[in-house]
Amino acid sequence: MNLTLPFGPKSYLALTGDSQCAMLASVKRSPSGAADLRILAQTDSPVTEEVAIPRLFAGAGSIRGRVSLTLPLSFFELVSLSIPIMPDGAVGKALPYHLAKSLSSPLNEYTYDWQITGRFKDRLQLTVYLFPIATFHKIRREFSRKQMEIAFFEPDVFSAFAFLAMGKSLPAEDASLCALLWPDSISLAVYEKGRLCLSRTVHSSRPQGEFALPAAPSLDDTKHEMPQAENELLVLDQGQNMGSSPADPTGILAEFCVLTTPAATGNPEPETELFSESETATSPALEHTGSETQPGASWAEYLSSIPLEIMRTRDYYAAIQKGGAIRNVFLGGADAFWPELSESCDSLLGIKCKSLAAADGSAGEAPLLSALAIGAGARW
Repeated sequence: MNLTLPFGPKSYLALTGDSQCAMLASVKRSPSGAADLRILAQTDSPVTEEVAIPRLFAGAGSIRGRVSLTLPLSFFELVSLSIPIMPDGAVGKALPYHLAKSLSSPLNEYTYDWQITGRFKDRLQLTVYLFPIATFHKIRREFSRKQMEIAFFEPDVFSAFAFLAMGKSLPAEDASLCALLWPDSISLAVYEKGRLCLSRTVHSSRPQGEFALPAAPSLDDTKHEMPQAENELLVLDQGQNMGSSPADPTGILAEFCVLTTPAATGNPEPETELFSESETATSPALEHTGSETQPGASWAEYLSSIPLEIMRTRDYYAAIQKGGAIRNVFLGGADAFWPELSESCDSLLGIKCKSLAAADGSAGEAPLLSALAIGAGARW
C-alpha cells in the first residue's frame, strides 16, 4: 500500500462485507507513512447474521479499539424528501416528523443519517439513509462484549471515495463516478468538487459459477442488440440547481455516520454525536431504481448491464441535476473479469475506466473489501 493516512501509528479497526461474507481488518500507518492493512479475520456469513461477528472475533484473537463499519448501499433504505426552509441547526429536530410520513414502517425501527441535498427559496431537499435499528443493535452488542465501540457507520460509496481521496485519485474539478459490484447489487455514486453529489443502488445478481464468456459469433450469425434497461430513471426535481463548493477531498463527508438517533430510540439525548453542523451536499438518491439482472442471466448479459447503469447514472446527473461532465469512472469488485468489463465500458462510455483496487498501485487480498476497509478505517 502506498497511501498516506491522516492518523498516527495507532491501529484502527474496520468491519466490512456484503450479503455473502464479512471481513475484519486493522489499518495503521507504517513507519514509512504508507497505509498498512492487515486482514484479521474473514467469514462466509454476512455481518447482519448473528454468527458473523463471533466468528470474526474467534479468528482475529485478542483485539481492542474503535471500529468503523461500512456496508453496501443496498443494505440501506434511501429516502429523498423536502422540508420547509429553516436554519440548519433545526433540521435534525424537524426531520423525524417529515420522515415518519414518508416511511411504511415506524421511524423507531431505523437508525439514520441525513444530508442537505439542495437549497431553494421555500424548502430544503434532503436525502436520508436508514438502517434497521434492531440489526444495528445486534452488531453493536457483539462489539460491546469485547469492550469495543463502533465509531462510524456508513454506506460503501462514502468509504470508496474516501479511499480514492487518500490516494489522490480524485481530480479537484472534474466529476467522478464510482460503481461497486456486489454479488446481488451495484452501488453507484458521483463525486464532484469535494462533494458526494449522487448515490443510487441497483439490484443486479451476478451469475453463479466461474466467469466465462461464450465464443465470439461468426460473421454469419444474427446480430443481437444490447439488452436495454426496463425502467427509466426516476425524475425528481427538474429545477434543482446544485451550487458548487471548494474541493476538499480529504474531508469528504468526514462527519457522515449512520448511528443511533434520539428520534429513533425515543431517548432525549443521542448516544453518539451524529450530525455535522456543516452542510454535506448530495443530490436526491434514486432508491432501488434501474434494471434488475435476473438470477439466470448469463455473464454476457451481466457485463452489458453494468455500463448501461453507469450511463443512466451519468445521464441523470447531467440532465436532471445539471451536474458537470463525468470524466472519471472507477469500478470496484470486477477483478475476476476486469479486462472484459473494462473494454465494454470504455467503448460504450467513451471514458477509460479505472480499477478501484488499483488506485493505490496494489490489488492485494479481497481488493474491494480492502479498499473499503482503508476508506472507512481512516474516517475518524
